[in-house]
Amino acid sequence: MTSAQNNVTVIGGGIVGLASAWELAKDGASVIVVDPGEPKFCTSLANAGWISPSHIIPFAAPGMVQTGVKNLLGRTGAFAMTPGAGPLLAAWTLKFARSCTDAHVEHSAPALKELLDTSIGIIGGLTETTDLKRTHLPLWYLYTSDNAEHDAAHEVELLTRYGIDAKRFDPTEAVKQEPILKSSVKAVVAFEGDFGVDPGKLVEIYRRNCELLGVTFRKENVTGISHTSRNVTISTATDSWVSDYAVLAAGAWSRELAKYVGEALPILAAKGQSVTLPGVPNMPERTFMLADQRIATNPLDWGLRMSTGYTLTSTKDLAINSKATAKLIATAREVLNLPDTFEKKNELAGVRPAAPDGLPYIGALPKAPRVIAATGHGMLGLMMGPGTGKFVADMVSGRSVSRDILKFSPARPRL
Repeated sequence: MTSAQNNVTVIGGGIVGLASAWELAKDGASVIVVDPGEPKFCTSLANAGWISPSHIIPFAAPGMVQTGVKNLLGRTGAFAMTPGAGPLLAAWTLKFARSCTDAHVEHSAPALKELLDTSIGIIGGLTETTDLKRTHLPLWYLYTSDNAEHDAAHEVELLTRYGIDAKRFDPTEAVKQEPILKSSVKAVVAFEGDFGVDPGKLVEIYRRNCELLGVTFRKENVTGISHTSRNVTISTATDSWVSDYAVLAAGAWSRELAKYVGEALPILAAKGQSVTLPGVPNMPERTFMLADQRIATNPLDWGLRMSTGYTLTSTKDLAINSKATAKLIATAREVLNLPDTFEKKNELAGVRPAAPDGLPYIGALPKAPRVIAATGHGMLGLMMGPGTGKFVADMVSGRSVSRDILKFSPARPRL
């Protein structure tokens, strides 16, 4: 069956759902996108806006267990957990710890690289054909700790091994080029291929493109999913309909949706928070990663976006924490020359879908082959969404995908 013969329901109107809908519609499929349209689905808008082909190391990597314990003891919130994460937390944490190995990195990096490269190609096309803007200077990782030199050298050695363009840059020259930086910067790594976009603009463009291709949008909550070998029935509070395929692209809420067809995707919600500060003097011309502070920044047209946090929690934990925002700004001041006061702060929060092995789930659910998962991207949903949409369309149409992309299958071993 080709996509031109298909009708597909995509559940989730964030970047992954919209990218999937657009690619399916380009194939000729009749597409419905279902999303409540409520503020809780704001993760695609609250993130740092990075598009980074350098992010080929899975979150589950050697050293992350120690990092998590350190952050929990120090209450930094960069990688933490709350009791609200529920009964899955213990099993998730055990699987995560088992995945933090060199072997897992070797297995995962080629697949993540293909997914990211595919996304970068699509976004590059959008910057040429739409009003989407991007930064044009290399992303800088900035190190300030006593181990700065060692950490920077390790980052370069690790990523160049996988073909990523990562180079050391003189910190003194960095401070000259970007006056917003403080002299506390002791080491810099430049990533030539990484850049930033306005995440809100990217989502807007995807939705606009979907509408131009005739994608239907329904503002509803899905209340049930059932399946046969030939189709999928989607139910809401007011209606039900049959599709040839359904795509689960609801981020952290995909876990609950998968339960309708008897699947147990081990996804937890990982909360992050961002603030965008307008009127910042010496606005940088590139994206920064404050490596020791675990803060990502991006100079948007309307302010400096700063984002941090990976707190395992529940999908109900959606409140914006003003104390966390104040701490985020205070921590960023260790590296950045920021004003003492701001006229306005744009605070956002979102929960990312965190898989215990740090890899997304892309592919048919084993118990429901006509239900396609497109979730579990963790902190990288914006930069992996376009590529995910492409591979979802390939799978629905029957086009082959590489063996590396098959590593994202929901049928993979779950430790």
